[in-house]
Amino acid sequence: MKRTPFYHQFLAAGATMRPVQGWEMPDEVVGEQAEHLAVRRAAGLFDWSSTGEIEIAGPDALALVQRVIVNDAAALPVGRVLYSTMCRPDGAIFSDITVYRLSERRFWIMTAWASNAADERPEFDWLVHHAEGMQVCVTDVSPGVALLAVQGPAARAILAALTPTDLGLLRPMDFVESRLAGAPRAIISRTGYTGESGYELCVSPEYAADVWDALMTAGQPHGLQPAGLKAAFSLRIEKGYIMRFDFMDNVTPFEAGLGWTVKLAKGDFIGRDALARQKAEGVRRKLVCLALADETLPPPGSPVWRGDSVIGKVTSSAVGHTVGAPLALALLDVAHTQPDVVVMVEVGAAHHPATVVPRPYYDPTGSQLKLSLAGAASLPTG
Repeated sequence: MKRTPFYHQFLAAGATMRPVQGWEMPDEVVGEQAEHLAVRRAAGLFDWSSTGEIEIAGPDALALVQRVIVNDAAALPVGRVLYSTMCRPDGAIFSDITVYRLSERRFWIMTAWASNAADERPEFDWLVHHAEGMQVCVTDVSPGVALLAVQGPAARAILAALTPTDLGLLRPMDFVESRLAGAPRAIISRTGYTGESGYELCVSPEYAADVWDALMTAGQPHGLQPAGLKAAFSLRIEKGYIMRFDFMDNVTPFEAGLGWTVKLAKGDFIGRDALARQKAEGVRRKLVCLALADETLPPPGSPVWRGDSVIGKVTSSAVGHTVGAPLALALLDVAHTQPDVVVMVEVGAAHHPATVVPRPYYDPTGSQLKLSLAGAASLPTG
């Protein structure tokens, strides 16, 4: 079983661990709800060192990135992050990723997992395969990256004393290379998976303990709370962010609500022809958010009914502690995806009522991503 550089720090903080994709990851520390609300009101600290970081460098670095992603990185400036998916030739999502432009000819692609339970590295292998014949070097740099995410309205105040960089100058999806606590070099990006303003911090593993200690000391007056996967997944579902379960059934970016990332005009890329056809013809199914009327949390694969017909299935679910309801992402026939449509979710022998709600259900305008600590007072308290 693989462990991150922060495994022992999370254990000491009281975390219970569980295996995910071959990694021992913190599941809960003080409880899912408390951790979730700490992120919404103050700040949470997450261990994302299990993510994959793949460096693409060389004269054809941009050409390889353009070949494998659906978004357009051609105009991406150095110091910016781009969200995208990588698709198969049939247009189905292979992986959702972020692209960091480190220099004109050097990129990082960040993936959800550095390796899976079978110790496979599918994104790395995919990139190596499609780099054949190109002047480019593809390197898995994941073992050299320890990654913590500080998420919440107090994140900037916590980090202010730990880096000489004025983080107030970073827009969402900006990053900077700077000193951080005891680390002489860190990549600090204004990115995250929670729907709150926050930062992801990449440092060399040998400085992981120093950075952890400095963050915990600086964060104590601001209510910084170490948090686990349960809180992360509940925060992300309120924002409608996808995870691998949501696109495993050959889901395309258009079906997943990510059509805005597909840049057909940029030229050829893997999956372009299939996605162009789907855009012209329209989608037949769509990923939506459901709010359950009772306390049921449906597992992935749960059938969704409307009347006497099965119209789709649940892909993932979690409790939305801010919005006060169990939530599920579900892939439904497009005719039943309008907000306020009432459906039934089958769990065991019972059917549970649910309603199609906006996605994202929490903060649909994204205003929380721009909040400072002063803005946190308006957040719900329940």
